[in-house]
Amino acid sequence: MQYIILGANGYVGSYIYRHMKKDNLKVIGTGHCREGEKDLVCFDALHDSITNVVKLVTEREKTAIICIAQTNIDQCKLDYDLSRQVNVTFVQSATEKLLQEGFHVIYFSTDNVFDGMRGNYSESDKPNAINQYGKMKQEVEECFLEKFPEVCIFRIPKVLSAEREKQNLLTDFESKLNGEEVRCIKNNCISIIAKEDLYQACLISSKQKMHGLYNLSCGEQYSRKQLAEKFFMSIGVDYKKIVELELEKFGFSDARPLNIGLDNSKFRKATGYEFITYDMLLDQYRIVNGYGDNRKTVDMIKKIM
Repeated sequence: MQYIILGANGYVGSYIYRHMKKDNLKVIGTGHCREGEKDLVCFDALHDSITNVVKLVTEREKTAIICIAQTNIDQCKLDYDLSRQVNVTFVQSATEKLLQEGFHVIYFSTDNVFDGMRGNYSESDKPNAINQYGKMKQEVEECFLEKFPEVCIFRIPKVLSAEREKQNLLTDFESKLNGEEVRCIKNNCISIIAKEDLYQACLISSKQKMHGLYNLSCGEQYSRKQLAEKFFMSIGVDYKKIVELELEKFGFSDARPLNIGLDNSKFRKATGYEFITYDMLLDQYRIVNGYGDNRKTVDMIKKIM
């Protein structure tokens, strides 16, 4: 099996690419080549042909994982045309070419395809996106389900990691330990998923040639405030500066669905896979980033407060 990771220097794609390399899998990663990423194939979704990447694959069994996307919700509205070129036009044309070349294709969609009126959404619930990002993803989902049913669509929520890094919500919580308020959207209920689960789901999908639509999540649903409270509790800090504000107070350019938890039952029943829970991920984060049972570290953080 040989893999192509389209977007191997993004938040999710880079993790999948690194771990495939670590596991000695045959993998090609594409991205906007920057210093320190010389092992990636330089690729611009707006200007380069996917054919040039396909030619690099030598194995008969092959999987392409599409991680290229404009995921900034407000940017999708503010720069609609450019965002749509990436999120819809490129994805659809690249997928068609990959399928013609015999690839198994895995595509990441989003919980933002729902309007957030109910939560605990399953694959049988009808999408009704209320922001441009979600509408783009919904359009691609509908296209694939109708025209390319052999594609595996993974609908994902907030992606978290045990690593201290940008875009990781846990790292954002940790950065507020200087006394800054943790501002949470009131009535916002979401699911989460660990990067490791995304990686494992891709391997399972590739091996089993899974197709159709699947929700990936830890199966739990939390408010933003609950996520923050559990994080600080896990590192031994009773943080008092967690506030909930109405959505309008955040000044977003585009709408945000509030209650968008995902039911993961279909994937679990199909594969027997058990997802990493939020508590398990918090344990990993604490250990990886030097908290553990080190009381000196915890005491130092309390002094900062």
